[in-house]
Amino acid sequence: MVYSVKFKAFVLIGFVLVCLTACGPLDVKPEEWPTDRIERITGVRIPEYKVTKAFIGPTSFTGDFEDSLYIEFETLPSDELFEKMDSLNWYREGDKYSFSTSWGNGSPAPEGENDEEDRFFKIKLTKGEKTGIIVYGMW
Repeated sequence: MVYSVKFKAFVLIGFVLVCLTACGPLDVKPEEWPTDRIERITGVRIPEYKVTKAFIGPTSFTGDFEDSLYIEFETLPSDELFEKMDSLNWYREGDKYSFSTSWGNGSPAPEGENDEEDRFFKIKLTKGEKTGIIVYGMW
């Protein structure tokens, strides 16, 4: 079967476009979430932490994505921190605490964030543990 040069060029260009949009950049780094930024969003200042694992999810052709950061504190977060979470009505199930919010598409952004971006932010911590998870992205 013989294909025309135009057809071969069309297929090659299509293949390149699919690779560029589906593969994405190879050295993607996780977004930074300093504790003051987290405090503006959640109302709670968590202790400084280090990221022990980062999972960078794929980005759709519309820009939607979901990334996860596994975090570890140097010392156990204080009881006062969890009392503050209780006073701010964080979701709680036993010793597990979580906070989730989204903004954009008409919903106002937290202070310091962009109203024009459709974003979400979640954080999960467990009382008595030095680890937690931050999940964020664009919807």
